[in-house]
Amino acid sequence: MFLSISIVDPIVKWMGSSWLAEINIGSIIVRLLLAFVFAGTIGLERAIKKHAAGLRTYILVCVASCLAMMADAFLVEAYSSGDPARFGAQVISGIGFLGAGTILVTSRNQVKGLTTAAGLWAVACLGITIGAGLYTAAIIGYILIGLSIFFMPKLEMIFTKKSGCYELHIEFDQRANLKEFVSLIRDKGLKIVSVEHNPAYASSGLSVYTIMISIDKEKKYKNHNVLIDEIKALPYVEYVEEML
Repeated sequence: MFLSISIVDPIVKWMGSSWLAEINIGSIIVRLLLAFVFAGTIGLERAIKKHAAGLRTYILVCVASCLAMMADAFLVEAYSSGDPARFGAQVISGIGFLGAGTILVTSRNQVKGLTTAAGLWAVACLGITIGAGLYTAAIIGYILIGLSIFFMPKLEMIFTKKSGCYELHIEFDQRANLKEFVSLIRDKGLKIVSVEHNPAYASSGLSVYTIMISIDKEKKYKNHNVLIDEIKALPYVEYVEEML
């Protein structure tokens, strides 16, 4: 059974390999291998950094999405009925349940796993694109997803370190220290944006907060480490860490 499409992918047209636009043994192998390699390189980075979803998860999601898209195209052609985008739509919505399981809120009120969840959704879309025979879109999408996963964290860190806001995890000896701390921050010409008590440390005997501070025009504190070192030196502060 051969399937043809009226719009030829640019790479297929450039290579003059019309069989890549059809569902046949050769194109099936090429599409599945692309899904395996693309998802594998992205998943490997996640695995190295010990994230919830790693190499195997990313490969399974992308290859399965590719299979679903090819199966849908085959069934529509074989039975001359149905929606060629139906399986793909189900994959996109269904992967949300898998991604949601990787999102966690830590004891420091930090949300973890959003990038992993988004990555799973992205490789599912990548698998669908490959399965549909859109090789050009898949390759460009893979490059952009790879850039986001591999290089954007470093760029994001640079801008975060120079941000006008700090979000700090601070552990005080006792609750009364918070008032003194707030007064100190204001005396430095800084602004307290928000203060959130963290109940997860209630049994530790410490008073723990997540505090967001805006440096406004105080250029001295453009280097976040300067303020953090000053806070560490306070006698009533047990521990302080910038939340990134």
